[in-house]
Amino acid sequence: METTSKKEETRRTTLRNLTQAHIVCKPYTSGGVFRKVEGVMRNFSRNGSYIETSQPFKSGTILILRMEQYPRVAASADSDQWPRSFCLAEVKWQQSMGDKEPVRYGMGVRYLD
Repeated sequence: METTSKKEETRRTTLRNLTQAHIVCKPYTSGGVFRKVEGVMRNFSRNGSYIETSQPFKSGTILILRMEQYPRVAASADSDQWPRSFCLAEVKWQQSMGDKEPVRYGMGVRYLD
């Protein structure tokens, strides 16, 4: 079970749904060549999600997120319980996941409508 601090509870306006979905992301840009980066979506809400990748992206970066492996969700679930399969999202924060190899980065992203 995932726990949240009092500070996180007061900041969050929507419930987080746990998942383990394989994603691919890359910066949304008009120039330059960027490789796609694979990662895992760990939780989501109707407003955004928490992802982990092998490459960090700075706060403010707009990403194209595409879900490669859709998680199991009950057919009767509300739309808030289904993660977005393809979208643009802004990186709100990122942090290193520690000293483990390979290095992983956790990021909070907000979906753009």
